[in-house]
Amino acid sequence: MKYEIFYLIGGTREADAEKIRKEVSEIIAGAGGVFEEKETLEKRKLSYKIKHETHGIYIAQRFELEDNQKIGDIVGKMNLNHEVLRFILSRASELPPLKSKEERIADQEKRSAPAERKKEEKKPIVPEVKKPIEQKSADVNKEDIDKKLEEILNI
Repeated sequence: MKYEIFYLIGGTREADAEKIRKEVSEIIAGAGGVFEEKETLEKRKLSYKIKHETHGIYIAQRFELEDNQKIGDIVGKMNLNHEVLRFILSRASELPPLKSKEERIADQEKRSAPAERKKEEKKPIVPEVKKPIEQKSADVNKEDIDKKLEEILNI
């Protein structure tokens, strides 16, 4: 079955990022996992501080694992790795294809380009001009109005 591991390394540990990646790879390979070539690595500002870190490096890798019982071993060893701030292990079948930041931006531009063309092709909507309501001129006495009010209000 295919899985994806997505983990976060603190920005201050950027110099050790390659060493940490190798450690994570060894944990998964030790459990019998075989990695795919595709890998995503991205530096980002964190939404909130994690262990006094404000920036981090996100790394996502997909791998295939024959023995599903080994997932517990991988999770246990990842929890003991103090250099990884956070991680999540998911089934790859439940996730969209793994793409780099550049690929995601290119896809976003492709999707938004036809929408922009459609906006240009649409004609502007011209509001209808409403004609003023004709008022009926009626000779109404104040006495008639008073009588009507008395009837309505039962006074």
